[in-house]
Amino acid sequence: MINNSMICAALDVGTTTVSAAVIDVTSGTQIETFTLANDSTIPSEHSFEHVQDPARILAIAQELVSIILEKYPDVSCLGFTGQMHGILYVDSEGHAVSPLYTWQDGRGNLLLSDGRTYCEEIKDICGFSVSTGFGLTTHYYNQKNRLVPKNASKICTVMDYLAMHFAGLSEPLIHPSNAASLGLFDVFACDYDRSAINKLGIDVSILPGLASRAIGEYRGIPVAVAIGDNQASVFGSVADEENAILVNYGTGSQVSVISDAVSAQQPLEVRPYLHGHNLICGCALCGGSAYAILEGFFRAYSEACGNGNASQYKTMDTLAECAYKAQKSPLDVSTLFKGTRQDPSKRGYIGGLGEDNFTPGQLVLGTIHGMVNELYQMYAASGEKRITLVASGNAVQKGKVLQSVLSDTFGMDLVIPSNKEEAATGAAMFAALCADPSLDIQTVKGCIKYA
Repeated sequence: MINNSMICAALDVGTTTVSAAVIDVTSGTQIETFTLANDSTIPSEHSFEHVQDPARILAIAQELVSIILEKYPDVSCLGFTGQMHGILYVDSEGHAVSPLYTWQDGRGNLLLSDGRTYCEEIKDICGFSVSTGFGLTTHYYNQKNRLVPKNASKICTVMDYLAMHFAGLSEPLIHPSNAASLGLFDVFACDYDRSAINKLGIDVSILPGLASRAIGEYRGIPVAVAIGDNQASVFGSVADEENAILVNYGTGSQVSVISDAVSAQQPLEVRPYLHGHNLICGCALCGGSAYAILEGFFRAYSEACGNGNASQYKTMDTLAECAYKAQKSPLDVSTLFKGTRQDPSKRGYIGGLGEDNFTPGQLVLGTIHGMVNELYQMYAASGEKRITLVASGNAVQKGKVLQSVLSDTFGMDLVIPSNKEEAATGAAMFAALCADPSLDIQTVKGCIKYA
């Protein structure tokens, strides 16, 4: 520990990894980051079901926190963030009594006997548009199909589950950013829409209480309530909240604008942010995974040619760079490999094919354009105007052509955080504010650095 410094740590529970960041708020520096594999996926006999083992995730989190505290024993606060929308059930003592149903779970798109999906039935009953993978969509399906554990007392996100355990609580508490990700949330009132939930026959007592503060202690260290990874990424990446927007590429991708708006047209969502503001957010189901799907295509071809199962990313990056420099007629590629949240049946396409552009390089470049265009169209639909584009995620940091296409398409200067693990960093910054309410937000924002 550095003398007179405030060291803060936070964990980010992703779909495939569990990461952590340690920051020094006083000096505005990121000290170290950590990443472990999230190997908690539970195989399912149902193609629509995507579940993980919360006990395994808790064990990974405990291992990470032990590593951090052994190296930095003077940590001042502990924060959590992670994959939004998904839920697990806990009993009255806070023990998990179900798997984690992740944001990728597809049961909400299954058909009822009348031909409607569960998501469509929810909208018809209470007027709310929800997507499959949203916590209350999952719970509604489970309730109708008698899949809710008999001893279930509450539902919560996986990061709420971790925060509860580290804080020594027997009942989860949830930040509005995570509560809204469950669906059926009134952003204007910043509370569950209890009327809509009651119309669905859901007992509101299963919902965790709301909190925006430290909720307990772990070994004498204040533990902050967990926040959503979208909000944490914005908080940990955007220094100038009035003039910048954030695009993030992970498995999916998002474009986020900090705003005071309380409503937006689909496919945009308004989500609670921090310190009284909201986010206008557009989400694409295929972000970095679109590039991964294309890599799988080239890898399969390479293997069929007898060249083994080697990674094709380096070759793809070179092809994209050459195609970008050539400035030929581009391919029109839509990367809706998994549809959209509003219409999962939608699929992508390749258009504008000609003998001059039907090449591997143009296909890679067209895929990058498709990844960017989906987010740009959402930003344009928001009606918000910003002048700086902040881009985060490993795909952005590694993809020079992706960076260029983002700047070209949005027509803005592009800046990239030099800090790693932006969501974990944002959660650590939020934890600092929870542990010491006298801290100024701009002081905490000093932890954000750009490359």
